[in-house]
Amino acid sequence: MNITTVRRTDIKSALSGSTIKMIANILYFLCGILAANSTVFEKYSPFGISLAASVPFPNILFSIIGSTVGYMIRGGYHFRYIAAMLAVLAIRWTLKDIKKLSRYSLYNILVCIIPATATSVAVMTVNGYKEVFMYILETVLAGMGTYFISRTITILNGTKTLGTLLPQEISALILTGCIALSGISSVTIGSLSVGRMIAGLCILIAAHYGGVAGGCISGISTGIILGISSSDYYFLGTSYAFGGLLAGLFAPTGRILSAVMFIFGSGIASLQASGLNTVIQTLYELTISGLIFILIPKNTFNFITAVFSLKKSDKNYESLRRSVIMRLDFASKALSGVSNDVDEVSKRLSNVVTPTLESVYQKAVENTCVRCGMKTFCWEHRSGVSLELFDSVTKKLKRKGEIESKDFCDELKRKCCRTIEMASAVNKSYKNYLLSEAAAKRIDEIRTVVAGQFCGLGDILGEMADEYENYEFFDNDLAEKILIKFKDLGMIPIDVSCRVDYMGRMTVETEIFDGDRSKIKRPVIVSEISKICGRTFDTPNITAAFGRCRIILCEKAIFDVEIASSQHISDSGQLCGDNFNYFYDGMGRFITVLSDGMGTGGRAAVDGRMAVSIMSKLIKAGLGFDCSLKVVNSALMVKSEDESLATLDILSIDLYNGETDFFKAGAALSFVKKGNKTYRIETPSLPVGILPDVRFTGTEDNFTRDDIIIMLSDGATVTGDEWIEHILNSCENKSMQELADIINDEAVSRRNDGHDDDITVIAVKIK
Repeated sequence: MNITTVRRTDIKSALSGSTIKMIANILYFLCGILAANSTVFEKYSPFGISLAASVPFPNILFSIIGSTVGYMIRGGYHFRYIAAMLAVLAIRWTLKDIKKLSRYSLYNILVCIIPATATSVAVMTVNGYKEVFMYILETVLAGMGTYFISRTITILNGTKTLGTLLPQEISALILTGCIALSGISSVTIGSLSVGRMIAGLCILIAAHYGGVAGGCISGISTGIILGISSSDYYFLGTSYAFGGLLAGLFAPTGRILSAVMFIFGSGIASLQASGLNTVIQTLYELTISGLIFILIPKNTFNFITAVFSLKKSDKNYESLRRSVIMRLDFASKALSGVSNDVDEVSKRLSNVVTPTLESVYQKAVENTCVRCGMKTFCWEHRSGVSLELFDSVTKKLKRKGEIESKDFCDELKRKCCRTIEMASAVNKSYKNYLLSEAAAKRIDEIRTVVAGQFCGLGDILGEMADEYENYEFFDNDLAEKILIKFKDLGMIPIDVSCRVDYMGRMTVETEIFDGDRSKIKRPVIVSEISKICGRTFDTPNITAAFGRCRIILCEKAIFDVEIASSQHISDSGQLCGDNFNYFYDGMGRFITVLSDGMGTGGRAAVDGRMAVSIMSKLIKAGLGFDCSLKVVNSALMVKSEDESLATLDILSIDLYNGETDFFKAGAALSFVKKGNKTYRIETPSLPVGILPDVRFTGTEDNFTRDDIIIMLSDGATVTGDEWIEHILNSCENKSMQELADIINDEAVSRRNDGHDDDITVIAVKIK
């Protein structure tokens, strides 16, 4: 029994749905407190209303409670904000069933502005209209806050990484963070503001990873937001901006000098503050921020690099990309046309040169009757009658492979005096006919395979064109940095490609000499490439061919798998006719390949192993499933004169979104357990190695956490398959290894017909 298990843990998957909801509500409660304490012009706090209008409706109550607590902590007259939040709650509760409204970005803004305006008008009606301009400005800021907060929530709930965010999305994140810092700025340790110390630390981090651009953007944003919160700190807009500029300029020299220049620049600008105590307090805060920045572990914030990575729009590159795509697509169609031309010409030629039984008799007549005096009478005056006389021996000739003179009909024996020579000539000509027919059949098989290869090569080029079409851009700057890093690690990279697809997922592909493979350390490569790109990469996929080694890294996915297998070998033999393999393809997919060779024993083991090995290598090399199937089919057809066939069963899971494809070529059915529902995946198809034109049949599905998939060879279902569903329905709290073993053992015990067969069970669980 061959048992293999892969298991990886994920913190998020370990949390139940109720726990996640509770954590989300607590976070929104705390955000409400921060929003209520974030002020503009000392006494206006509209961001509690903004938060209530932005959060998902299931969490709105906790955000309002948090904001209410925050307003009460601040003290003062803030009941109008609480009233406005309750009005927001009422509006959103009334309209929550109209799903289309949530699609419009203005919806949340209007839900915020209308109650904010109404409460402001109510206050002005009582206190007069002397501050009407400030109330209008407050309402505008509330609407802007709603836009930034709602965009931030959408980004955080999505799957986009920092490197794929648009400038508008990055701006929303920064300004939402500044609002939060403004809320923390009122929290003090002694006389020092926690919020302003965190703001200084954020500016230093942004300057370190983003250079001058990062320092200036973060300095200006935080300085303005914190500056307008109180008239005593208006100078922070200038102070943080100048400090961020200097920190970015000196970032390449090291963290210490960058921190010193930030303190120096911000300290000089803070001299414009109204009082000496404020200046001293600000210098203390800046110094503490600088010290914390220096003490933070070096690689803690590497992911921020992706925010400031430059995405160049190169028109020349785009033109080249379009040209390559068109050339590949045209070459694909041309090769497919060659395949059709070969088929058409071969059919026409076969009608002209293919030998027939009539030609066998004609050849025998030519050799026997050439010296006979009756030739003119038999083959010129009565040729039709003479040829018909040979039909009587056709059945015997086909059955025995040869004839004797006595096998001719009586009429032919009366008219021909050379029947013995004629029989010998027919036998000799018939043997040549059989050899020619066998050769023609073999040539036809080879021609069909070659024509199929032309078609397959066309499909490969077509898939390459589609693949290039899906890439949004290639980051040459990052590729250059990665190339240098591989050299630092002692490897000689032949080429490096760093590309991003239309879904924003980055893939890094590197090719090195195979002799450097021993220097590859997967954890080191993942760590270093993640630092350079500012993204978290998964374990690299490494393949070797013709002296080259190919390393592919793809961003870490949302899902993972727990997989286990269990096998039974027929008659307790040494070789199993079933073979399987599973791997990550380097493109965010988990692939499982299962093949059942014809029969049992060594011959079946060779066919199954060959099918799995070729299919796995081609998929890892980037070929599509259909193209790979054609290559496997051709390899099995030409590997020997004897018939070779094997089934193929492929499972492909996209670990980014759970989309799953089932591909079957003569394979047994599979089983799925999704929640409380259990069903089968069964699609009729032919195995590979029989016909020149073979195709996968399959289906698509979408899976999520804790869904289970069972793949089987046909030996497991000889006695029926209903019992497998019963096992799946009662497999709660069982590991995949336990489940695979249970199904395998049950299949073996149910076999009571005196025969045995290879059995393979593969159990996969989405994590």
